[in-house]
Amino acid sequence: MVPFALAGIIFAADVNPPASVGGATPEGNWASACQPIGKGGRHGLVTRITIYGDRVEAHAQIYATNHCQTPTFYLTYSGRVTSRQGRDGRIELDQTVRSITLTLQAADVVSQYNLEGDHGCGLKGWQLNVGKSVAGKRCDPFSFPTEGTPLYDTVWIDGDGLRFGAFPMMWTNISVDKRPTQPLPTIYRRVAH
Repeated sequence: MVPFALAGIIFAADVNPPASVGGATPEGNWASACQPIGKGGRHGLVTRITIYGDRVEAHAQIYATNHCQTPTFYLTYSGRVTSRQGRDGRIELDQTVRSITLTLQAADVVSQYNLEGDHGCGLKGWQLNVGKSVAGKRCDPFSFPTEGTPLYDTVWIDGDGLRFGAFPMMWTNISVDKRPTQPLPTIYRRVAH
């Protein structure tokens, strides 16, 4: 069985004229390398981000192995940036959540999520390859925000690398005073669409 280890929802986009860091903007397509996640790093995660205008899409593929083989979960995030401002070598991004959808891709995971208790984000009737909204749900170890929730993040760009301050690990940045001031270690690289 694969325990729930969602860790890859990322975002970015712009509404205002593009903010930049050293002339670089977060517009475009980005992807992480295969990252070990979960208890003891036994699972894998690859996240892809698309940023154009005020459209934000992030797709996190979670795998059964830390070599990113055997897909188990697919999480899709959509948001809309309400403000973007370059400041002190970083870009502050304010956005609202549009949707968060989880799709189970392995029969044993579907069985686990349909067990009694808190196994399936508080939802019943999971099916293989059929997405369900998890906005506003607790899916251990994460409590996802509801649709329409404002999120305040910070982005750092260095060459072809992009790092976020909150995503993929934090969903509590729901007020300006909770905006991250340090980047997370995950680096996203520009990729072709």
